[in-house]
Formats: sequence, C-alpha cells, structure tokens
Amino acid sequence: MNFKKKEMYDYIVVGLGVAGWSFLQQLDENRQNYVVFDNQSQQSTRIAGGMFNPVILKRFTPAWKAHEWLKYALLQFQKAELQYGQKYIHYIDIYRKLTGVEEQNNWVAASDKPVLSEYMKDIVFESIDGIEAPFGFGVLQGTGIVNVAQLLNDVATDLKRHHKLFEADFNYEQLQIFPDYVSYGDIKARKIVFAEGFGIKRNPFFKHLPLTGTKGEMLMIETEADIPYIVKSNVFIAPNVARKGQYYVGATYNWEDKTNIPTTAARKHLESKLQKLLHRPYKVVQQKAGIRPTVIDRRPLAGKHPDYQNVAVLNGMGTRGVILAPATAKQLFQYLEFDMPMLKEVDIRRFSKFSD
Repeated sequence: MNFKKKEMYDYIVVGLGVAGWSFLQQLDENRQNYVVFDNQSQQSTRIAGGMFNPVILKRFTPAWKAHEWLKYALLQFQKAELQYGQKYIHYIDIYRKLTGVEEQNNWVAASDKPVLSEYMKDIVFESIDGIEAPFGFGVLQGTGIVNVAQLLNDVATDLKRHHKLFEADFNYEQLQIFPDYVSYGDIKARKIVFAEGFGIKRNPFFKHLPLTGTKGEMLMIETEADIPYIVKSNVFIAPNVARKGQYYVGATYNWEDKTNIPTTAARKHLESKLQKLLHRPYKVVQQKAGIRPTVIDRRPLAGKHPDYQNVAVLNGMGTRGVILAPATAKQLFQYLEFDMPMLKEVDIRRFSKFSD
C-alpha cells in the first residue's frame, strides 16, 4: 500500500492482535489518525479461542481484574459489532466437571463469596452428550467466547480499505526517534506503540522486559456429540462459534519451545485427556500452535521506553487477553496523551531493574 508521504500521523501501531486492536479502539474514539504494521507472525490471539471467564477454575478464585474489566471489554467488542455489522460475542456457560465430594464442597463455598457469586451458580447433574460427570458440573454464567479471529480479519479488511495497514515486517533499524516525533521511512508520527505479542523478544527497545512466552497448542475436532457448553476438566471443550459440529480442545503449556509449529507430542497429550472426558467418536481436523505473551508476574506490560517518551509498549495479556487488553489499552492511551497514571501492576516501570 502507499502512504501519503510526509503526512504527520498521531500514532504508528505495530501489531494487530487483541492488544493492538484494543489500542486502535482508543485511537478511533479519540479521533487520532494512525497507520498499522502487522506481519501476522504472532498467532496466539487468533488460536486462543477468545474465551472470557473471570474465574480461575483450578482454585475457584477471581482472576486478577477480570471482574472489574470484563464489562468494559465486552462494551468494546459490542462497539465493534455495531461498526462491522457482525456478531463477535457469544455467551456460553462453562460447565466445570467436578471430581469428588471435596470439589463439590469447595464449589458451594466459593459460590457464596462476593464477586464469585455473580458467576458461580448451582451444581447440576445435567447429562451432556458423551460426557460423564458422576459428581456433577459446577455452572459458570456470564462467560463465553469472542470470535477474535473474525474480528481481526474484519479490522484488517477495513484498515486496508482506508489505506491504514501495512502488511510487512517492521524494521527497527529504520525507526528514527526525535524529541517530538518518530520517523519510519516516509511516515512520521507523534508516537509509536509496539503491540507485538511474543514478537517483542526481537524488539531492541523492549526485549529487556521479562516476557517469557508460553507455547500453547489446541485441536479442532468434529464430532456428532452435541455439546452446547464450554466443558472444563483436565482439558476444555468449547464450541467453534463459526462452525456447528466443531469444537476447540485445549490447551497445552510449554515453556521451552518458542515456535508456532504444532507438535505430535502436544496432539497425543491433548487426545489422551480428551478421550478420558469425551466418550463419543471424533475426528481431529486441525491443530494450531502459538506463543502466549506471558509475563513472570502474570500482569500486562504497558508504558513508555525509559529513554524515549514517544516510544511505548502494550503487551503481556497472557491467557485472558480478551478481558485485559481493552482496559489496559485505555490506561496506556490516557497515560500517553494526558499523563494519567497507570496501575502500578501494569506499568513497565515495575521492571526498571531489567533495563539497566
């Protein structure tokens, strides 16, 4: 695509995952002009399934900021639905398979607590096609799936139509930084925001941040079993909202492998757990892999470069990016434009020792 030479933009945004899109929402709402660079090298947003759930189902505890920020996140996705005339948000209850009397008691106790009581409902002994649960399911409501892959496809199409998307690698060596603006080739902007996911490890400005990255793999299966819920056990089964009869099965966690290449080991691992949960025939139709942008303290990364005030980062959304990214993007935008303080838990200055 061709940019208008010498035009001064407000922002250059690098990366079009859920974090990058969330920041674009802030720019649109505040009438900022911008261009976007994305090479689609980071796939974690698109393969993650887009699940939103504010409860940690292993311990029956609230996830950090999830309850507080979920409503805002859903509002932002609703705005996208109106903008593109599509349905992205799908409310689907989660059925957590309980493994014994102790978990039944823990579920009941947790469901009476503030915040958790809004989501954790009764234990049911409802029959789900192909899935046995002798101790019942704990039902979680107010949860679901955002079709992030479709959203990002629609956003990319719209950006290209308005000549705002450059589908190519970003060459860091060509970025020139001046006191009041940055320059990249013929493009000038007041500020630049890097929202590259695990790609940040190649970024000379922010590679010092302790983003470790966790590889996750997921299967897509077809089965005649009718599973209308997200079922969580040792693995989760979630309906593919884009195609009836297909389900996501996931996910794995690998802290060593940093490639997007699906592995036989992960498939065997997922299938061994799936076969213990689902007692109906199925066929694996796809396997996907991506690197989650996880941080050592499990909190987002947002803020300015310590030496360049017009160079910023938005990253580290981890496994709950659908919930955390919109509010974190809002905090970053308000910080960059109005010098409003961000939460200390997301501000990259908490890791200032890593930049020495």
